[in-house]
Amino acid sequence: MSESGDRTIFKVTDFSSLVHPVEREHLILNSDYQELLRYLEFDSFESIWHYQSGEAIKNIKERSIIRFRVPSHEKERYFYLKRHKPRYIGLQRLLVPFFPKWVLSRGRREFENICDFRKCNLSTVIPVAAGERFVHFFWVESFLITEDFAPFISLEDLLNKSPEFLMGPEGELKKRILIKEIALFARRMHQKGFNHRDFNATHILLHYETGSDIPKIALFDLQRVDRKRFLRYRWMIKSLAELNYTMPEKLFDTKDRLYLLLSYKRKNKLYAWDRLQWLWIKRKTARIKRHTEKMMTKRERRRKKGFMER
Repeated sequence: MSESGDRTIFKVTDFSSLVHPVEREHLILNSDYQELLRYLEFDSFESIWHYQSGEAIKNIKERSIIRFRVPSHEKERYFYLKRHKPRYIGLQRLLVPFFPKWVLSRGRREFENICDFRKCNLSTVIPVAAGERFVHFFWVESFLITEDFAPFISLEDLLNKSPEFLMGPEGELKKRILIKEIALFARRMHQKGFNHRDFNATHILLHYETGSDIPKIALFDLQRVDRKRFLRYRWMIKSLAELNYTMPEKLFDTKDRLYLLLSYKRKNKLYAWDRLQWLWIKRKTARIKRHTEKMMTKRERRRKKGFMER
């Protein structure tokens, strides 16, 4: 591949810049990556759907994810291909001709959610392409390709692999700043009309630039983003409870968890209604814990029986 061609293929896109989509039959592409897709011979739904190379990251009943590498002169680039297996949509299929903008596939929905996040200056991963097609009329299958989110790492990785980063006098300050930045990101997201629905340490991304203690925050896995106006007041409760559950007790005490709520509400003190919401968050956290433990037990039973994970 030529040096000039390499520069064209690997045009740099940051984590909050606008995406300019290009529509093709069964496909929607990020215009910055058209040359890359041609290089990979990803010119149709079929060519992407049946792509076999790469490392298997996940393979469950509903979807599979592979990670594949694309070489370049400067450095290797990594991409993720998430394939959503055929899903029954029933009578919704009959309404498609009357609602042409209605998105029924999870792959295309996530691509559009990523684009809409970026329109609101909310950082997220870089979408490369998505596709959807109907099979047997009442079923839909789809996929999404995104670029690896380096240099960002997940909050979960930071907490599991480098807990000392948030320990000691300097670590305590970094922890407070981190909590505040995540809370403010959640607040902005909700104000823009988005609810992530899986706002936890796994899906929160962060990156520290050299010499800075203030992390840049981003989110990924946007396929389940909720935009309904009804019961929006519950978004804060569920989001902070989900995050609260994934914050290890060895690193985050009650003061840290209260600071998360205070930072979200941009307050220095909790008043009566705030304290009621705090109790609600704690109850929701306990329910999430019970539900997660129950689901993990079921998954373990299925694995022992040789069934595929759901």
